[in-house]
Amino acid sequence: MSLNDAVVAMVRSVQELPYRWPSAPTAESARSEGSGSCASKHALLAQQLIAMGVPSRPLLCIGPLVPSALADRFDLGQGADLLEVHELLTVDVPRVGPCRVDVTWDPPLIRGGLPGTLDWRGDSDMTPAVGLVHDWYAPDPGHLRLAKESLRRRLYQGDQRARRDRTLAAMSSAFAALRDEGSPSSPSRAPKGAT
Repeated sequence: MSLNDAVVAMVRSVQELPYRWPSAPTAESARSEGSGSCASKHALLAQQLIAMGVPSRPLLCIGPLVPSALADRFDLGQGADLLEVHELLTVDVPRVGPCRVDVTWDPPLIRGGLPGTLDWRGDSDMTPAVGLVHDWYAPDPGHLRLAKESLRRRLYQGDQRARRDRTLAAMSSAFAALRDEGSPSSPSRAPKGAT
């Protein structure tokens, strides 16, 4: 197996982990739980890639909190107007160069209509999980959590952070149920409760 093929296989294996929020923003969390958020899944991917000798760097972007495929769900309306500080990676793919890699949503969610790239071949940028990106940021990897929180403080006013957290919990709960039940765009399903 070539190094490129190994990178593609690793990206796909981390992408397969179910999205779950909340999750500690660490590789260890994604590994031990077998699931994770954008932060923990990308931390795990970065750790696995560096073990293969493939460098990556964190990348932050700002885009819609609620994906357009879910915008009409009554249970997610509280956060439909909010933006999110989203985390992904820039990976130095051998013989290709830097590619934006986003493994946030697991394949059943992407097949259900959420933004993402299935069957990535290692030769292009992946679609970011937030869909439409408003801004990009390249934080210092040694201070990633601080940079992300700084952006959140600038982004959220008043009760917006609490609404964001409630919306992410509702999305995560809905995703757990919807992986087996059908498309995430079905407005008739309510989440089972926060995880």
